[in-house]
Amino acid sequence: MWRTWRITGVALVAVWLSTRAHHAKADRYEASFTIRPVGAIGRIRERAGDVRGDEAVVSRNGGGGEVGLSYGVRNWIDVGGEVVGAGFAQAIYDPVSVAVAGSLAMGHLTRTTRLVQLRAGATLRLGVGWVPTVHVGLGVGGRVLGAGVLHDEEHARTFVVTPDGMTEGVAIEVLACARIGFEHRLDRRWGVGVIAEAFYAVGPGTPPLEVVSAGASLSYTWYPLVQP
Repeated sequence: MWRTWRITGVALVAVWLSTRAHHAKADRYEASFTIRPVGAIGRIRERAGDVRGDEAVVSRNGGGGEVGLSYGVRNWIDVGGEVVGAGFAQAIYDPVSVAVAGSLAMGHLTRTTRLVQLRAGATLRLGVGWVPTVHVGLGVGGRVLGAGVLHDEEHARTFVVTPDGMTEGVAIEVLACARIGFEHRLDRRWGVGVIAEAFYAVGPGTPPLEVVSAGASLSYTWYPLVQP
């Protein structure tokens, strides 16, 4: 009985190792197209005075998506790039003081934030059928800012104005990101998984933006340099 179990165990290990070797060899030549819908929380800052100082900060929920293309340069590492887009709920800062036509004004400030990013990085792959992943990357992005609106309700009257320097526009920034994930290879072509990530972005003229997000992933894999 023990001998039978031992032979069975050795056979299973041999099959697993041969399967692993086959897939690991293919990993080096894999190209993957991946889609990741995500939900996010952003820590959004504005250069506006509040009770804590000269910078107002709020956290807002958001969401978006990522589209990536990668290639396996080793059995355990991929390199690639991705395009990211996201938007956040309207930020409300209350109360704040900002400059309007060169003079300080008080009220509550509202502004919207969206973003588009182009990233490049490397992904460490730590498995075969069930694959933990670790990704780090750098990128550039455009932070799409709506016009800031100051709502001033002093003296029983409401004033709605755009503070100095808060017109709508696009701010260019650089960013660093990190992501962990867990993917299951359904077959030779398709994989599904979950991810969690964070990035930090900053640019000239804009306060830093910190975002954490989580979501799902769907990937399609092919082998452009492997003969059929």
